[in-house]
Amino acid sequence: MRGHRSFTTSGSYAGPEDRIVSGLSCLTYGLVGFIWIIVSHIRGKSLSSFARFHIFQSIFVFIGIYIISLILNLFIGFVQIMPFIGPFVANLVYYINGYPLIFGLSAATFFLQALAIYMAVFAFWGRYAEIPGISDQIRRMI
Repeated sequence: MRGHRSFTTSGSYAGPEDRIVSGLSCLTYGLVGFIWIIVSHIRGKSLSSFARFHIFQSIFVFIGIYIISLILNLFIGFVQIMPFIGPFVANLVYYINGYPLIFGLSAATFFLQALAIYMAVFAFWGRYAEIPGISDQIRRMI
């Protein structure tokens, strides 16, 4: 980790409360973490760096995915009205986002669930879930 000595991927200790809150935050796409931030602020208790990292990472990852999906939906809406490209794009979007492919989930939904489970498993283990590009930004923020 370049320049981030307070964050280690293996040697840090995270208490059981931090692990549970961090894991549940990842599984609920940041909702539990957001509520936990508010509760901690009301109680006057500060969050550990481990809990802050996972809570903010889960919130920002899934807000980012939501914003990207909104932009892509707008773009796809414009492309679908084109004469020859429109039907191809409509079928491609249905195959990626609507067609049940893996365990009854679409490819996009399966990817989101796999990402949430990956982050939650590392949080429950007491380790930092590394997502390239995003984890470094979260470390700089907190």
